[in-house]
Amino acid sequence: MMRHLTLILSACALTGAMAFAQGNGSGTGNGGGNGGGGGTGDLLGTYLASLPLETVSAVERQELEHMRQEEKLARDVYRFLFSTWGVAAFGNIAQSEQSHMDLVKAMLDRYGIPDPLPSERVGVFRDPLFTQLYQMLTTFGAASQLHAEYVGLLIEDLDIVDLDHALAITDNRDIDTVWQNLQRGSRNHLRSFHSLVELRGFYYPGVFLTLAQVQAIVTGDRETVPVDENGVPLR
Repeated sequence: MMRHLTLILSACALTGAMAFAQGNGSGTGNGGGNGGGGGTGDLLGTYLASLPLETVSAVERQELEHMRQEEKLARDVYRFLFSTWGVAAFGNIAQSEQSHMDLVKAMLDRYGIPDPLPSERVGVFRDPLFTQLYQMLTTFGAASQLHAEYVGLLIEDLDIVDLDHALAITDNRDIDTVWQNLQRGSRNHLRSFHSLVELRGFYYPGVFLTLAQVQAIVTGDRETVPVDENGVPLR
C-alpha cells in the first residue's frame, strides 16, 4: 500500500480536475446497484471447506492482514459516503465489502492468524497508513457526489491491482480462491461506480489500471457466480 500513497494523493487532485474538465453531462443518477459478487454463499463456502489446509508463508500472512484492512477501508469509506450523499450504491457496496472482510477473516481463523483489526470503529486500523487514507478519501468524497463516485472508482481500481499482486505471490488454493472472489466483487463494484459517472457524462481513465483495462471491465458482463482459485466459475 505504501507504494500507492503518493499516487493516490496525486490521483485525488487529478480525478477531481479531470472529472470537471472532461464531463459533458449533468445527470444526477442515484445508482442503486450493489456490485454484488462478494458474499461467500453456500457454493463458495462449501468449496473452500473442501480444500486442504496448507502452510501459510510469511508473505501470504502479510497479504491476508493487509487485505483485511484494505477491505475495511473500502467498507468504512462507503458507509461514510452513503451517510453523506444517500446514494444507494454506497450503502449496498458497503455491505458487499463487509462480506469481503468476513471472507478474509475466515481465512485468518482457518490458519489461526490473529485479526489485525484493533477495533470495529470506523476509520480505525492497525496500520496508520489506512487511517490516513480513510481521512483523505472521505474528505475528497465529501466535496460533491461526483467526487464521492470517483473515490469509489479509485478504491476499486486499487483493490483490483493489489489483488493481482496477492494472487502473484500466493500458492495456497484456498487463499487464492478468496483473492479471486474478492477481485470478482471489485470488478462488479467498478462497473457500478462507472455507471454512475457515465450518467453524468463522465468517465474514469484509470489510475493503477490502464484505461484499456478499465474499459474491458466496465463493458464486460457482471460476474454473479463464485469462482475457484483459477477464476473458473463454480457449478
